[in-house]
Amino acid sequence: MTEVFRDSGAIVELGADWLTRLKEAAMRSPLGRSRVCVHADDAAQVQEMIIALRDDVLFRPHRHLGKTESFHMIEGVIDIVIFDDAGAPVRTVALAEPSRGGSFYYRLNEPMYHTVVPRTPMVVFHETTSGPFVRTDTDYAQWAPEEPEQLRAFLQDARAITAAAERA
Repeated sequence: MTEVFRDSGAIVELGADWLTRLKEAAMRSPLGRSRVCVHADDAAQVQEMIIALRDDVLFRPHRHLGKTESFHMIEGVIDIVIFDDAGAPVRTVALAEPSRGGSFYYRLNEPMYHTVVPRTPMVVFHETTSGPFVRTDTDYAQWAPEEPEQLRAFLQDARAITAAAERA
């Protein structure tokens, strides 16, 4: 099953058909996600992709040393939970498609631990990061659980902590 597509010609144009294809692929995927990469290859200095995620997708907190990352929401709602180096949640950035109001764009300029938590059954966003892409460059937080149910509970607690701090 294809979860990663590539469309990187001289001119790239994506429309509603791509959104449908990505969401359908994410629904069928054991990982609950799919993407279309619009950069030429993993060596490209700018990496851009449109990503679709189901709401049951879990990402272990991680950081990217020497890289920036930005998201532009297309459909749905996600939370990006930011952690300090010791694992304490310091902020949750809520992103939503523009028609829902609130923030629709996020950029992380520092190598901070973070994770993405989908809040609607399906989310679609545009991610841009600096390249090249090297899988082993991702630094996973040693303080975060790896087992899915423990990670799910950990992330729920982290979002609750940052929400309480924002209300105070």
